[in-house]
Amino acid sequence: MASITYWNRLEPRPVAPSIAASLSARVRDPLWFLTRQWQFGEFQGEDAGSPAFARVDATTIPLTGWRVGNGPVIDLPGGTPFEAVAEREAFTPDLSLRVELSQVFERILRASPGLSAAQAGAVLSELRQRMALPEPPADDPDARRLYLVCAGGAIDGVRLYHESRQSPPTLPPEVVLPADTESAVSAAQVAFAGWVHKTLGEIGTTDPETWQPQRLEYAVSLLARADERTALELVAGSSLDGTFDWHAFDLMGSRVSADGLDRRAEAQVQWSVIPSPVRFRGMPNARWWDFEHGATDFGDIRPDRKDLARLVVMDFMLVHGNDWFIIPYDVPVGALCRIDSLVVRDVFGGDTIVARADRAAATSAARWSLFSTTAEHVPGGLADFLLVPPTAAPFMQIGPTLEDVRFLRDELANLVWAVEETIEGGAGNPRPGHERSLSRAAQTTTPATGLIYRIQTEVPGHWIPFLPVTSDAATGAIVLERGGIPDPASAELIPPAGRILRPSALEGQRYQVFEEEVSRAGTRVVRAVCRSRWTDGSTHLWIARRKMAGLGEASSGLLFDGVQE
Repeated sequence: MASITYWNRLEPRPVAPSIAASLSARVRDPLWFLTRQWQFGEFQGEDAGSPAFARVDATTIPLTGWRVGNGPVIDLPGGTPFEAVAEREAFTPDLSLRVELSQVFERILRASPGLSAAQAGAVLSELRQRMALPEPPADDPDARRLYLVCAGGAIDGVRLYHESRQSPPTLPPEVVLPADTESAVSAAQVAFAGWVHKTLGEIGTTDPETWQPQRLEYAVSLLARADERTALELVAGSSLDGTFDWHAFDLMGSRVSADGLDRRAEAQVQWSVIPSPVRFRGMPNARWWDFEHGATDFGDIRPDRKDLARLVVMDFMLVHGNDWFIIPYDVPVGALCRIDSLVVRDVFGGDTIVARADRAAATSAARWSLFSTTAEHVPGGLADFLLVPPTAAPFMQIGPTLEDVRFLRDELANLVWAVEETIEGGAGNPRPGHERSLSRAAQTTTPATGLIYRIQTEVPGHWIPFLPVTSDAATGAIVLERGGIPDPASAELIPPAGRILRPSALEGQRYQVFEEEVSRAGTRVVRAVCRSRWTDGSTHLWIARRKMAGLGEASSGLLFDGVQE
């Protein structure tokens, strides 16, 4: 069907030589404006003026140390996000990492000025023969394929790295190099070990010192010097995303010794600045002939009479938004900032001292506070400083999940299961946990005929049981202790494949988790590679763990004393 499009245009057509009369915006009833001003309370003037400038007196105390529990104080390194310091764990020496490090060493060796191309090739050929890649297990097809591609053409880079870390660098006794190449190879090993340590850190299966396997979370604290003898200790609690932002810390009630803490002194800062009005999206414009943007229409909000929070926000945005001002003040990263005084001078020359909003009220119900640190020993429960930790929380890039373990409750079996949904494969890539279970089951499955009596039904190999055990008979406290499912191919229990259920700090000991850490909703713990840039432009790479809520209860189907056809 044909359509007709109409175009309309509005344009001024002045009949006089000047448009000054039109722009003067004359009104016919000035009394109406006066009554409207009276209705809005504009005639209720106050003896006040707009702020001309503000003066801030502040004290900055640098964070100079950290520690785990009651352990020794460690210097807090500068130029590094705290997550990379506290959460860093050793990279797993998988096959892909061995090949990658082999390529790095080959590049460094070929660029060595003391070796010719022929000499470098001869050295690499000798190393490939004497330090070959280890053969992966048969139940890991991805690692097997990578091994078939790289075997004979790559060095075991992880083994070479451990040899190169020695002082002076060494090589296995079976490696024989020409005498005129030994010095150049040693120099290449030193450069290689330095590159690996700077980029990756440690290589192995050791958990971070801050990881608490019984609580499934990190435990760490930051320290700042309070005076010559004592220091303030800020203890990091459980965070939803595992980061160490300001809200993750609480101030300890007792001071700790400042021995071993860096003696960087606090800084007294005086700052004068012109306050700027608050601006936000959709804010009503102050000018009369200024057209407002229609993206946000606060006037069209229709809140319920009981929706007090929305009414307060609307009142601030539509009526009092232009009465608020911002006083910018830069706080250095990795420091505590205490505002000693804030004085605002208005356009009439009067000075007003602005006190803390939460200083007057002593009860938590009557106070108003924002970005405050909890301190239970302080009246009011809040510290008198602003904490700016060296965190990279808003700027981290999270890689693929390397390991995913889900703790869930099975009420029918009266057990807690730790299901390894994802494990770190031998090739370094994430691998579904049930694939490992299927490969193990395929090796032990035998055809059955007729009725078969089974003591218990089969449970997938990536389901690890945690049994309730009484830890204190007097109080009846219960902990969850890791058990195992019998392996049909042997008399041993099927071990966990990942690192979360095999804490390095408890090697050779029983692994127990506090019962309250696994709620009815379950608990999920993941490992992933994190990457972030810091304020100096440097790039940091580490592996971190995150604890989050699960997906509820589940049933393993575990039954005892049954007959199967």
